[in-house]
Amino acid sequence: MRLLLVGVLLGVMLLLPELLLQQNPTAQPTPQPEWREASSPDVSDNQKGTVIVKGISTPLTESTVQNAVGKRSEQESSYISVWNWQGLESVTASARGLDKLHHFANSYLVGFQPFETRELWIPLYTLAIRKEYQYDHLQYAGLADIWQTSRQAYYQKRGDCEDHAILLADWLINLGVDARVALGTHKGQGHAWVVAIVNGTEYLLEATSKRRQSSWQAMPLAALAEGYEVEFQFNRDFFWAKTTSAPTRQYRGSHWIRKSQFIRG
Repeated sequence: MRLLLVGVLLGVMLLLPELLLQQNPTAQPTPQPEWREASSPDVSDNQKGTVIVKGISTPLTESTVQNAVGKRSEQESSYISVWNWQGLESVTASARGLDKLHHFANSYLVGFQPFETRELWIPLYTLAIRKEYQYDHLQYAGLADIWQTSRQAYYQKRGDCEDHAILLADWLINLGVDARVALGTHKGQGHAWVVAIVNGTEYLLEATSKRRQSSWQAMPLAALAEGYEVEFQFNRDFFWAKTTSAPTRQYRGSHWIRKSQFIRG
């Protein structure tokens, strides 16, 4: 994952992600979940939308983003962009999708779940057995970062950290969990992961992990997860930015501000 801000709207860059692949499965055998897969991988996802920025009357539109990004080279446009808008910093982010266009980060969470389940551990377990990690520049002809929607992330065999995180967060949201994609670094390298808030407790879920956990109690508490430096969070509707440069392991509180709301359509 790479992050770019350019000119008045855009500015800073993160490096490629460090992968947290844990190849060894748990010691005890885990029963395979039973499911009925979603039937159509070819459904076109609606990613169009507008961002309403808190405190600003004029919305930030997708056409504004695409016009600005369109002035960049193909390589430059493959970076994630964090946007400033009318004097406010870091109000939202956009990224290039498989259709070669930039879309707001929230729009990649399209409300998709592969199959119904009541068990919160099954989405992460399913990712562990189904999707392979691959750097984007190896998969997309040297381009730095290309995002998959949650639907695409399920049907595409390979993807990197944000593709895993987008699918995991979207699926958990469907299960009624307050789940968010977190953007930042892990051990100094650009990364994306999921924070899930369950019964008032924050869990940090490494979506790229290949460890097959079959219990929610095995998920790590965010407060104990080392090496993660979060800068932004988003779900289907909102985008949050940290108000301080100090590191934090808390994903709620006064050091976070909800910068914008994504309105789909």
